[in-house]
Amino acid sequence: MEMLRRLFVVPLADNSHGKSRLVNALLAQGLGQRSPGRKGRRLLRTPWGRNIDALVYVRSFQETEKSAYPGVTDALRHDDDAWYSRDLIVMPSHLEVEDVVQMVQAAHENGFDAIGAAILLDNIEHPQYAECWQAQWDERWTIPNPRRDTGWEDQVDALGRDLWAWISRATLGG
Repeated sequence: MEMLRRLFVVPLADNSHGKSRLVNALLAQGLGQRSPGRKGRRLLRTPWGRNIDALVYVRSFQETEKSAYPGVTDALRHDDDAWYSRDLIVMPSHLEVEDVVQMVQAAHENGFDAIGAAILLDNIEHPQYAECWQAQWDERWTIPNPRRDTGWEDQVDALGRDLWAWISRATLGG
């Protein structure tokens, strides 16, 4: 059995930055087929053939879970009572510091490395992320996603496939 680095990845941005489309592209790449477009437990495959047991949320915690559950851990527990044993959690979030801190805490309390993957439409957005970047992430990744008049959806899809490759590589410790 190979060593595995367990990850809790938070695609981080407010609305209209491409988070859901990016996660759907990530899922499609890991599944080797079209994304189901909804949250759930999935068995994903890395480009090198390793299986990754994942719980993946397609939409932001604030859009789908926050109004129904008192905290991040409650939402995770509701959606998968063994979430803490998975290899990978993907939970997109808006730039809401309290929620982000809860995500990092849930990750660390359950043996995951927490990765903040900030999606930026423009470099002038950096100050908006400052408070969330201060959370105790194990790594911070930046995904430049400049809005364009044409081809933006294709760009986001490609970024989602790239993110799957980054996650796949990171689970191997590299």
